[in-house]
Amino acid sequence: MGARLRQVDEAAHRGRAAIRELGDELREARIRAGLRQSQVARAIGRSQSQVSEVELGRHAAVSMLDLARHAGAVGLKLHARMYPAGAPLRDQAQLDLLERFRKRLSPDFRVRIEVPLAPLTDPRDQRAWDMVITIGALALGVEAYSRLRDVQAQVRAAQLKREAGGVQGLVLLVAATHANRRALAGAAPLLQAAFPISTRAALRTLAAGTDPGGDALIVL
Repeated sequence: MGARLRQVDEAAHRGRAAIRELGDELREARIRAGLRQSQVARAIGRSQSQVSEVELGRHAAVSMLDLARHAGAVGLKLHARMYPAGAPLRDQAQLDLLERFRKRLSPDFRVRIEVPLAPLTDPRDQRAWDMVITIGALALGVEAYSRLRDVQAQVRAAQLKREAGGVQGLVLLVAATHANRRALAGAAPLLQAAFPISTRAALRTLAAGTDPGGDALIVL
């Protein structure tokens, strides 16, 4: 868990640095526009001291809406995006699911957890497989979900990793909860087309140390 905590700390550091950089841009834009802090404050419904704190990068609790309004008042437009930055935090349920799956594999498989796509494909790609299992020349990427929230989006994210290359097959591993089974039933046509190999068939071949023969959905 230490590595995961360091990742969160690093993200917080990047967030503070971004707030400081945005503050600098807002201040420079205000000066170029010939505006005083008090004028900006009136325009966005905030106090002059709050505007000053934002410009100095000291207002860590500033909202995205306030930043967008502040930017608009000085002639800027706020644009924000998220980028993959490595493996996410994993809850205990997901770790337990991966361990249950590992125990069903042939001991001949090599099992690796949190395997970045970068060494396999594009070094700029920060995504990672939850697990990669290999035997001989065969490599299978495993995406594990303890809870399904948006089946279509989660399936598509897994397939995009598969399309990036580096593995010969995809295993979508889902915890066998009532909520997940309902979600899977609601997306049955999509899943049947994307994952032709059933849980039973996939587990049988993987226990034998052989290729499932296609992308598999395993409910475990």
